[in-house]
Amino acid sequence: MTQLVGAQPPRWRLRDPYAHQNGIPRYPPVLATVLAARGITTRQQAEAFYRPHLLPDHDPLLLPGMADAILRVDRAIREGELIALYGDFDVDGVTSIAILHEGLAPLGARTLPYIPDRFTEGYGLNFGAIRSLAAAGATLLVTADCGISSVAEVAYANELGLDVVILDHHTVPDVLPDALAAVNPKRIDSPYPFDELAACGVAYRFLEVLYDHLGVAFNDADFIDLAALGTVVDVAPLIDENRRIVARGLEVMRTGGLRPGLAALARVSGVAPERFTSETLGFALGPRMNAAGRLAHANIALRLLLERDYRRAFDLASELNALNRERQRQTEEATQLAEELLGPADAPLLFVVTDQIAPGIVGLVASRLAERRNRPAVVLSRGPEESRASARSIPGFDIVAAIRKEKELLVRHGGHRSAAGFTVRNEHLDELRERLTATAAAQLGREPARRVIDIDAEAPLAALDGLEVKGLMKFEPTGHGNRKPVLLSRGVRLLDAKPVGQSGDHLRLAVRDGQVTWRGIAFRQAGAELDDEVDIVYSLQHDLSGTGVELEVLDLAPTAAARPLERGR
Repeated sequence: MTQLVGAQPPRWRLRDPYAHQNGIPRYPPVLATVLAARGITTRQQAEAFYRPHLLPDHDPLLLPGMADAILRVDRAIREGELIALYGDFDVDGVTSIAILHEGLAPLGARTLPYIPDRFTEGYGLNFGAIRSLAAAGATLLVTADCGISSVAEVAYANELGLDVVILDHHTVPDVLPDALAAVNPKRIDSPYPFDELAACGVAYRFLEVLYDHLGVAFNDADFIDLAALGTVVDVAPLIDENRRIVARGLEVMRTGGLRPGLAALARVSGVAPERFTSETLGFALGPRMNAAGRLAHANIALRLLLERDYRRAFDLASELNALNRERQRQTEEATQLAEELLGPADAPLLFVVTDQIAPGIVGLVASRLAERRNRPAVVLSRGPEESRASARSIPGFDIVAAIRKEKELLVRHGGHRSAAGFTVRNEHLDELRERLTATAAAQLGREPARRVIDIDAEAPLAALDGLEVKGLMKFEPTGHGNRKPVLLSRGVRLLDAKPVGQSGDHLRLAVRDGQVTWRGIAFRQAGAELDDEVDIVYSLQHDLSGTGVELEVLDLAPTAAARPLERGR
């Protein structure tokens, strides 16, 4: 791999230096400190955190456009109209369409699911698809996980006689499409108290309101698994309503409510359903489902979710598993190519243009570059006239806002603060690179960046008794917005360390403090500097057996190096 200019070890930063003073009385001390670092300082707050079903259940009718959307879909059902369901090709979009398709059918709706082809149609609504759906007889178009930026496309749908209802969660542009209803918690006029629902969460709440409007009993177990899966895989923050959705979805999946498609996907992934966690969804099921839209067509993933016969579902899951292996291979090769094209660059923003990286994996490559170099990264798959890009950001830099500033150079664009995509004509590539780099330089500076690891508490490893471990492991579901607790323990004795993995990139460790020996894994740290005594930054995770607990070592350094711990806030 290319050696990065100015590459330095991560900074360690204490999330809240005063957390140890604000912990809940009579709680295990390390656990109380970690909770306080996350803003949980009362028993009532802890009760809600550890029992997500107690978290807020906001009124979905507060979502702007929801009432109009319900009335229009109700009319379409009563009058026997054909409802086109148009979704994105990622897991959030696919689960949204599956929720809507499965939820509308028992109500007597006629639906036509449609997911565009990434390679021939690209992201979002497109004129050709709208034309074909109108020709098929659709009179109502419901979009999920797309549409909020599609001003021209919605206008075209209206010209063809299609009413449009948008169910989306992406950042809202200055001008909304002329849709009959645009349901999006991020609208500036939204009184809904939580703006971080994934699109599948919006679709789930829509269905809940529709059933109530029609006086039909709504069984959340029929759809909550899909909402949980899409929420985790789309990296929505696992707080507030999302935490409740994901916790409930995992409960349904673990207790026998696993649909055939997910059961088959669990089998090919080698994960027992009763051991499902948010990490299972994000790192085992999600990538295999996303592989369909990246290398073939997302319809494979949609068919898997809707399939009721396990044998057919297993065939589809096996196909996705094979696609995922190929996706992994292509991603490794493409990332290496991108690193070579960048060279020892330390620009404020990484910008890679090549015709040798497929459009389906540019986002994965951008994500790896951003993680490795701690800079926002844009990777473009160059075509004859246009290039399709995915961008990934780092904390403190709103990538979609930076891209939107240059909208006059773009064919289409959309996304979130941390992930976005766009299409640009090739003649604008150089100017776009200069403008985005200037924006990043103004906000981030031009000095080589250092990754920061936020630490919840510093404590001796020997201080983790059974109660501490139990409380720390119950932070599930964990993910974006609710990371696993991160601890720092100094002066730990290193008993063993050996490279593991296909390329020997990871370290399998054994460490000891006091009377207890801990096993652990340090991913992508085979080249770390080691000594007899080390300081380790780590989280707790289940071991491979699923019955024990081990350390996930995020960083380590010789104790003699006395790596400083910065103070946050």
